[in-house]
Amino acid sequence: MTQMKDIDTMRRARDIDGLIGALLDPAEAVRLTAAEALGTVGDERALEPLERLKFSDSNVGVRRAASLAHARVVGRLAEKKAMAGWLVDT
Repeated sequence: MTQMKDIDTMRRARDIDGLIGALLDPAEAVRLTAAEALGTVGDERALEPLERLKFSDSNVGVRRAASLAHARVVGRLAEKKAMAGWLVDT
């Protein structure tokens, strides 16, 4: 079972696989915090697991956190794509 301090360590280390694994933890608080951390990191590998979680978790708070995190990741990816296009155009 993952502990809350582990989530922060994984977030700081950008351990995407570890954070994705924490989305399966039995503790709701761990799943919620892992989803939030994945949204903060903004790695596209988190998109599919967050998409699944936002529709399937038994806890509404976890589903909400996964939905917000998913939106943050999508937004970051759109920003990167826009910036890449802008750099090519200049």
